[in-house]
Amino acid sequence: MILPHRFRLSIALLLFLFFSGWAHALAQGGMRLDVLVQKVVDGDTVILEGGDRIRFLGIDAPEKGEEFAERARSRVLELVREPVDLVLCEEKDDYNRFLAVLLKGRLNVNLTLLAEGLALPMLIPPCGKMVAGEVLEASAPALVSRKGIYSGAAFDPLDHESAGERVGSRTVVRGRILRLHKGPTAWHLNFGEDFRTDFTAVLFSEGRRRYRDLGLDPEDLVGQEVLVLGKIKEYNGPEIIIKGPEQIIPLH
Repeated sequence: MILPHRFRLSIALLLFLFFSGWAHALAQGGMRLDVLVQKVVDGDTVILEGGDRIRFLGIDAPEKGEEFAERARSRVLELVREPVDLVLCEEKDDYNRFLAVLLKGRLNVNLTLLAEGLALPMLIPPCGKMVAGEVLEASAPALVSRKGIYSGAAFDPLDHESAGERVGSRTVVRGRILRLHKGPTAWHLNFGEDFRTDFTAVLFSEGRRRYRDLGLDPEDLVGQEVLVLGKIKEYNGPEIIIKGPEQIIPLH
């Protein structure tokens, strides 16, 4: 069980925080746990004093040996030299790690890594629902300016009108969503006037379920300028199949 650095909570109270829905209250700016980081494993995992492993909620940093992995780890080292606050989700991940947002004063460590291009958004319900909107928003500047992870050729954006030039390739398509068509098996986010030839982002049941489980609604994207990530296929014009919200980044 995590024990805070500057004050001690009883085990009974900590259990209450985990199982009574307080994790959501924490995410809204309520009570936090003040802790010391003993070791930085990589760009999205740390070990606290006492041995608890913390996985950063909502992000995925490069693994050891991958490009930008050491830079991400070094950045986390800079940010957690002093005590930090944890905002915990009540669920653990598949590796028995606590999932949390790390805060250093008013600085959100998780979102900082996204904004600097040192991590990608990764939203897994139910905990991802706590941070989904702000994670997607924080990812946009790094993607637009092609910082860090986004500096590779696969993240070179093209206008939706030119999407057909990269059929078969993974890329980033930029444009404004004009309308949403709800078909019997798929929803189509249309970027042009002619859905039979213009670029479309397609959501089958899996993609729609991911949006729903994360408290997001694809209908809210209509009218917005966005970046769409994925492999372009040809089916009545160029399209990208959307399996989760991480593939559509709104530009506010």
